[in-house]
Amino acid sequence: MIEPLFNPTDDEWISMVGKYILNMGSIEFATRILISIVDADPKSKNMNGDLPARLGYLRRKFPREPKEVHSKAMLVFDVALKHVGFRNIVAHSPIVISGHADGSKHIQGILNLNPRDPNNDGIIGLPELRGRVDESSSIGRDLLQMQKVFSPASWAAEESPTLTGDQSGLVG
Repeated sequence: MIEPLFNPTDDEWISMVGKYILNMGSIEFATRILISIVDADPKSKNMNGDLPARLGYLRRKFPREPKEVHSKAMLVFDVALKHVGFRNIVAHSPIVISGHADGSKHIQGILNLNPRDPNNDGIIGLPELRGRVDESSSIGRDLLQMQKVFSPASWAAEESPTLTGDQSGLVG
């Protein structure tokens, strides 16, 4: 029988990493939905770029008016782009595990080996990961709400699009 590496004390780590990766998957999906609307083609060549390329494409296509909505959308795109780097750290970096005399192990954090990360404190702890989970969830929701903005029906009706996500807690 194979003994599990992680103990119940690590369940929050497992949950937070899973939620974060799933939230980033929703951001990936949202960009593809938006590109299919913008290009009026579910098989658009613009879907083939990586996430930063798709975010940049959507950023360039976002309507400039109303200015307040445009400004909020630019913030959403900026924060989404920052999450690309953080996602790569979470997905590709080693975890720091402590061993105890009784043979149990405990996750201490995720080792941040990215020298270009301006927020690199060495180890990503649960508080930072929790904040990134919440923020990535908000970004995913805001991107999905952009369907209204990019929809040809909203242009024809000249609706004033809105983004309702709360960006007050954006993580650097």
